[in-house]
Amino acid sequence: MTSLKVIGVGLGRTGTRSLQAALEELGFGPGYDMLRAFHNTHLYHLFQKLHEDEEDNSSLLQLLHGFSSTLSYPGCLFYEQLMEWNPDAKVILTVRDSPDLWVTSAQETIFSGNKKQSWLAWKIKRFIFSYMMASYVYWVMKIMVVVHGVDPNDPKTDLAQMYTDWNNRVIETVPAEKLLIFNVKEGWKPLCDFLGVPVPDTPFPRVNTEEQWKRRVGAKVSTNLRRAGLKLLLFVGFMSCILFFLFLKI
Repeated sequence: MTSLKVIGVGLGRTGTRSLQAALEELGFGPGYDMLRAFHNTHLYHLFQKLHEDEEDNSSLLQLLHGFSSTLSYPGCLFYEQLMEWNPDAKVILTVRDSPDLWVTSAQETIFSGNKKQSWLAWKIKRFIFSYMMASYVYWVMKIMVVVHGVDPNDPKTDLAQMYTDWNNRVIETVPAEKLLIFNVKEGWKPLCDFLGVPVPDTPFPRVNTEEQWKRRVGAKVSTNLRRAGLKLLLFVGFMSCILFFLFLKI
């Protein structure tokens, strides 16, 4: 089974990356989150299995093998299963000051397709984000739809309601003594008190701001677009050579 000590159940853009950095500094690492998958695109096969067969636990076990904590997607989507496997694990629900603040951040980053726009613009964004970024993103989004009951990137989806419903679900299903509702703005003390560890002398981490996220994703998209352009250029060149030799034979 897994060996998780901390299960993060907060949605993306609630300070999960900052919490992960804090947990690793406190000795609860390594932590798994979407950024780990971002640099290991072969893991999309596991995401695909998770989506296609929810009863197949092997893929989830492979995904989290060797990690002491999990944050954000995709782990939060399976928190109830993870709690069964790790009955002594602590559960942390990261939150923002308000649903509206979370929506603003999510629409600028992970759920940018949710903004009001034309149907065509939405489809183009979905293609770029799901296919040009990496295949695992496509499968994670499919799992999100199954778990949340709505597509977070659909402009028709009420993200504030989705956020509220998710938090309420967690609060209702996780025993109060195992759950910390945590805003990263609170800093070290509530987190360390909950985990039973000393408070570090270092500042609480602040990681993955909207600006940092956009720079990182923008660089990834640019790289993938350049690769796609090179492949297209090579293909066109190859086909041109074939047509040229065929023309010489005629």
